[in-house]
Amino acid sequence: MANAASTSAPFDHRAHSILVPSAHSTAAIGVIRSLGAAGYRVHAAAANDDALGLKSRFAERGVVHPPIASGEFDAWFRDYIARNSIAMISPGGFDVGASPVFEDYRDLFTTATDRDVITATRSKYALFERLLGGDETRQAHLPPSLLVDFDRGLPAQDDLAALGAPIFIKLDSSEARKAAPSEVIKLADPAAAEAALEQLRSQYRRTLVQGFVPGRGAGVFLLRWNGRVVARMMHLRLHEMPHTGGASSLRVSWWHDAMMRDAEAKLEALNWQGVAMVEYRWDQAQDAFYLMEMNLRFWGSLHLALFAGVDFPRLLADAFFGQVPDRIVEGRIGVVCRNTIPFEIGYLVSLWRDPQVAAMRKLHSLLEAAWLSLDPRVRNDMLYPGDRMLYLRRLREILPRRGTGRAV
Repeated sequence: MANAASTSAPFDHRAHSILVPSAHSTAAIGVIRSLGAAGYRVHAAAANDDALGLKSRFAERGVVHPPIASGEFDAWFRDYIARNSIAMISPGGFDVGASPVFEDYRDLFTTATDRDVITATRSKYALFERLLGGDETRQAHLPPSLLVDFDRGLPAQDDLAALGAPIFIKLDSSEARKAAPSEVIKLADPAAAEAALEQLRSQYRRTLVQGFVPGRGAGVFLLRWNGRVVARMMHLRLHEMPHTGGASSLRVSWWHDAMMRDAEAKLEALNWQGVAMVEYRWDQAQDAFYLMEMNLRFWGSLHLALFAGVDFPRLLADAFFGQVPDRIVEGRIGVVCRNTIPFEIGYLVSLWRDPQVAAMRKLHSLLEAAWLSLDPRVRNDMLYPGDRMLYLRRLREILPRRGTGRAV
């Protein structure tokens, strides 16, 4: 699969200022680097001054903003947009629907403007409600799922039992009655799930409950614009943190035709525009796969795409400003990338603390970690060309302060 040539029309990237929120996240750091390297004027934003992305060499400006829920945010946002001639807002953190003030600036956002689609970007319940209530294309390759609306009561224990075991309750902060976190709770059996749901009903309005499906994590990365796919690639998770399943700490660019077709069909059915990471579990033995969630924004393993040759942030910005490639951009297969600090360290810690993991596997994990660190072909999220100092800054964050015994 070869990369497509970009449009030949002249285009001045420096003429456009882009605001990138959530500069503390690895995804936003990848966006900052991509857009800055392309020549865009990048304004990195975060609610805390210790956000790593504020220090990136690819950020023209780093700014600390008031919390979105505070009374000062609206005035700050309006003033910053006007004073700095912001022409686009990168998805993630400042998404339409997260604050009423964003409604007045819809033309700066790259995502869809349909209210139901926006809701689906913030709630797993809302997303699976649309998928489960749709046609065969939407319902295909979904894990056993229950939609729980607490105001309508709890599911029967038989319905929970039909999901199998273990059972996962997937909570979103956007579905909270008051301030409550997004999290996933794993329960051993239907009785435990029923008891947990009873406790959660006062904190959340709705939640998604799913059964276990086998396999390892796989992801489809897509950019859709004006009804067609502009860029795409896939990855397979090699390590997760914790090792039993979680964030991607080591992954490889990969390809699976049927999974790609399913992801493209679902995003088309949702009428989604912009970037998306569609997350699956892939059972290699059966070659079966199940959709777990959609991150309809930039994703944590974005750097793998950058190293594999699919510059999603730049392509999104270019499309937003009318510069769309003639052909689909696809990446190189077999590129390996890791998030050493903190995810690969967390993977090792979780593995070694697990009494069910055999001693030989634990020993092998240490040898593998050393090999990965020495192999020049293995890329690292933070060791990005021209911006490698962020790796040292992140390293300092986990080192104990002298004389305190506390992490920075």
